[in-house]
Amino acid sequence: MTNSIGNQSAQTVTPETGRIQRLIASVDLFDSLPVRLCPACEQSVDPHRPHHDDACYLCDQPVDDDQRRRRAQVEIRSLESELADLQDVITRTADDLRAAYERRTHLEQQQAELAAHINNARAALLAPFMTALEDLAGSIAQLEQKMAAFPAIEEILQRRVEAGQTVASAEQALENITDAQSTHQAIGLSPADRCALFAERMNLFLQKYRGSGWGNGNITISDNDLTFYVGTRPWNQILGAELRVLFFLAYSYAALFLANDLDEECAFPGLLMLDNPYQQGIDAGVIQSVLQDLGEAAQATGTQVITTQALPQSLRGEGARHIKMPHVYEAN
Repeated sequence: MTNSIGNQSAQTVTPETGRIQRLIASVDLFDSLPVRLCPACEQSVDPHRPHHDDACYLCDQPVDDDQRRRRAQVEIRSLESELADLQDVITRTADDLRAAYERRTHLEQQQAELAAHINNARAALLAPFMTALEDLAGSIAQLEQKMAAFPAIEEILQRRVEAGQTVASAEQALENITDAQSTHQAIGLSPADRCALFAERMNLFLQKYRGSGWGNGNITISDNDLTFYVGTRPWNQILGAELRVLFFLAYSYAALFLANDLDEECAFPGLLMLDNPYQQGIDAGVIQSVLQDLGEAAQATGTQVITTQALPQSLRGEGARHIKMPHVYEAN
């Protein structure tokens, strides 16, 4: 910064010296020319302004040509001395700045060397403890993970308690249901007895049709898997299409008597619907007799039987109603 100020001062002195030199050069010129503008300060000068011949035409001080030149030369020497001093200051300042820069560079190098030495010394001091520090860091990380997992573990434990309570309630409900079933089974019929009653009702229905298509095989029901047997084989393996129709009709007949045979131990149907049983290939007289038996069973059990039929046979018995459809579909 000092060097920059010296350069600015030197640049100020140099134009001033040039100005004085121009003033000296213009002294002789102004002796023969009318002066209207000062060559030094560039002020306007009135040529008719009254002044003494040996006085300055601007400031009216007594001067002559030699005095003006000597004064200008003195000013120039003063400016040259000032310029030399400024150059010397600039030189010394530049040397000082160079020395300061070199000193700073040297100090920065020493600082870097000291920092490296300190780092090496610190590393040497910490080396025996690095393994322990790494183990501690790992332990801290594990502890932080465990602490982060605590809320989830608490929630899991709470759910476990709630699940245990739910299981206990379910076990108690199951125990109550088991006790109720044991009591109910002790009071009501056994599964084998219920299956036997249902099979007997089906056999009773089929008894009158043994000579009309049904053979001599009796129906039995396994209480283990509720499989229906005709004789010794399952019903679907021994019965043909027509006999299966009689089987299902017998099943429907027995289902209507569930409330009578088993009282309130099981649900029973209140409605039986048959879709034109005449179209299954069985003799129309047999179907007519079956419909009559089902109608009597409905009367006896308080249920209802609805059947669609293409033949106009009429059913006997109280409560039997015939509804004629407005549209009849004819076979193609």
